[in-house]
Formats: sequence, structure tokens, C-alpha cells
Amino acid sequence: MKKSILLQIVISLMAVLLVIYLSDFSKVVEIIERVNPFYLAAATILYFALNLCMAYRITLVLSEVGEKLSFVDALEASLSGMLASDFTPGRTGYFATAFLIHANSEIPLDKSMLSILGPQLFEFAFKCITGALALWYIMELLAYRTAGEARWLGMLLGVAAFLSMIIFMALLLFSKSFVKKLAFIRAFPYGKHAHTLLLDMQKNSKAVRKLIPHITAIFMLTWLIKSTEWLFLSKSVGMQINTMLPELVFFAFLHPLVTMLQFIPTPTIAGMGLSEGGTAVILSLFGVPPYESVAFALLARSMNLAVDLLGIKGAVKVINRV
Repeated sequence: MKKSILLQIVISLMAVLLVIYLSDFSKVVEIIERVNPFYLAAATILYFALNLCMAYRITLVLSEVGEKLSFVDALEASLSGMLASDFTPGRTGYFATAFLIHANSEIPLDKSMLSILGPQLFEFAFKCITGALALWYIMELLAYRTAGEARWLGMLLGVAAFLSMIIFMALLLFSKSFVKKLAFIRAFPYGKHAHTLLLDMQKNSKAVRKLIPHITAIFMLTWLIKSTEWLFLSKSVGMQINTMLPELVFFAFLHPLVTMLQFIPTPTIAGMGLSEGGTAVILSLFGVPPYESVAFALLARSMNLAVDLLGIKGAVKVINRV
């Protein structure tokens, strides 16, 4: 195991243990032990349904660029990518799905990458918007006695960073001139292959634009599924939220905000520790005790990992080929 990976694991475990310790370890364990199995099972089924939607989205894009991939193979690759994202900073491991599709189904890498990067661009943009709205709502609840500019500075910097990433991804997909200007990367190790991949991906980017209505509809469905999943998870730990919003609407905006924390590059595995701590801070504003919100966050991460392990077979296939 590489030292860098081992260091990330150690830092991640320390971060999680620190969050659990600060939120009262014994109470966190107590809540997890008495979790409602019915709501937990319902949330697990919904998360698996979310993966089914993502697999269908992959087959939809590939079909539009003239490539056939069975739904089962797409699901296996997607779950394997999700499993990789559970162990990588910023959840970047999900892009391994494209390499899994290429290795297992011999579909050109540029097309398999397009089937991942294209839909993710719209999903990431939507999460940025909804996460920013959630952050704005939370800022309104805070009683800080500061000037307006200082109050909004952190939010504006965060939103600007995410918007920059979205614009960069959009240029990679839809701007030939921008990709051509990146020709300097060919001088770096593997740069020639990366630049060629971007140019080839550009050739099929029209398929993504054509499928925007379909991709949007699928994302709206997955947003509803994820919101309901988190609602059921909150019920499983007996969480009571002090808000005037309907609970489903509350979680519809909470999830994108927490997800943004997981995408922040940190020396931890998929934002481990930062995500749980951030969830505790946010939910504390709505009357949820820290130990309850931390138990909720740990349960969500563990449940996702348990389902993603269904993709371990696909990951092993690629490892064997390599």
C-alpha cells in the first residue's frame, strides 16, 4: 500500500474518531444500536434504486453515440465506480467507472468517459445551485452581528470555486478551442494520451446536448430518491428537525450541501470526518443533538458503502486485467 494512501486512511479515521468523541461516543453508539430496521431497509432500497437510475443514464448516453452496453454491465461498472469514490478524496474515484466500462466492454474510452462526465456536469451544477440556496437559508438563520460583506464572504468564495469547476468541465466537453489550447499538457507524462482523449470526447459531445431533457429528468428523479432516502435514514435514528419546511424539502436541500463538503479536496477519504462534522454543525441549527446527527451521517456512509460493495466484482475484473 502506498504511503500516501495509508496516510489518508489514518487521517480519515482520526477525523471520524474526533468527531464521534466530540459528539459523545457512547450516545452515538447507543443510537446506532437502536436504529429502526424498517426505515433503514427502506433507505437502502432507495439507494440501490438510485444506482439503477445512474446505470440507465450511462446506457442512454452510450446508445446515443452508437455503443451498446447491457444494463447489467452498466450497473456493475457504476457500482464499482461508486465503491472507488468511497475511498478517494473528493469522490473522484467515480470516474473509474469509465475505465471499467472500457476494460470490461471494450467501448472506446472517450465514449465511456463522456457517458460519465457529461451527465455529471449537469448534476454537479444542480447540486451547486441547491447547495448554495441551502447555505443562503442557513446564513439567514445565523445571528452573527457582522457586516453584510463579511457575512457572505465565505459563501461567495465557496460558490465561486464550485462554479469555476463547472465552467471548466463544460469547456472540456463543449469548447474545441479550449481543448486545443490545452495542448501544452502533451509535454507531461501521460499528457499526450489525456489530450487525445479530450479531443476524441469532443467529437461526441453533441450527444450530451441532445440528451439534456432526458438527463435532467433522470436527475430530478434521483434527487427525489436521494431526498427520500435521507428522510428515511433520519426516521431510523428518531431524528426530530425543528424547521417550518416539509421534511422532504429540508433533506432535498441538505443533501446537496453536505455532498459539496465531500467534494472539497482534503487529505481524507471522500471527505470523511469533514462530512460528518459538517452535518452535525448544520443540523445543530435545527435542534438536532450532535450525537444524533453524527450517528445519522455515519449510518448514511456505511449504508452506501454496503450497497457499493456489490460492485467489487467489476473492480476485481479490471485489477485482474491490469
